[in-house]
Amino acid sequence: MPIYVRNMIPFVFAFVLPATASAQGKTRPVRAPATRIAIFDSRMVFDSMPERSAVESEFALEQAKARTMVSAASDSLRLALDALVQAEERLTPREREAGKLNLRARELLVEQMLENLDSVVQQRLNELRGPLLLRIREAVRTVRVRQGYQLVIDRSTEGLEIDADDTIDITRAIVEELRRARPDSPTPAEGAAHRRTESRGVRS
Repeated sequence: MPIYVRNMIPFVFAFVLPATASAQGKTRPVRAPATRIAIFDSRMVFDSMPERSAVESEFALEQAKARTMVSAASDSLRLALDALVQAEERLTPREREAGKLNLRARELLVEQMLENLDSVVQQRLNELRGPLLLRIREAVRTVRVRQGYQLVIDRSTEGLEIDADDTIDITRAIVEELRRARPDSPTPAEGAAHRRTESRGVRS
């Protein structure tokens, strides 16, 4: 390599390296895109579904049947107790003891039915509502992806206070998504009005 070329190498590096370092120093950090957040009212969406009335009617019927069954078991236990008291004088000690044990077993059964009634009823309600809630979740996801949101918050969640602009409320879009497959579904306002009417009917 000629001498003049070797002498130019330090000069070239001295020029290039500072320029590169200066360019790197001016590079701005890449900012991540802002997360787009939307809100919706799941209660209003649920009220807009025509299937809700059928689900709640079936649930009320099954709940009444369950309470009737528990009440019948309690009445039967009281009748058995009265019968044992009336016949106690005619029974042998062994028969009286057997009768008391039988009553105690039936009493425990009734107590267990009462303890489990609320949980059984709630479980049945969840089973009936499950398909509707699944459809709502699918509609929420479809609207979220279509409109480019990364996060959707349910403003009807218990204990959650949300102060948000109405422009990010996608409740109506979710209802419309659900109505695509079922065009006879009422609007959110109609669903809320129908629910208030039902409540007044129950109170009266």
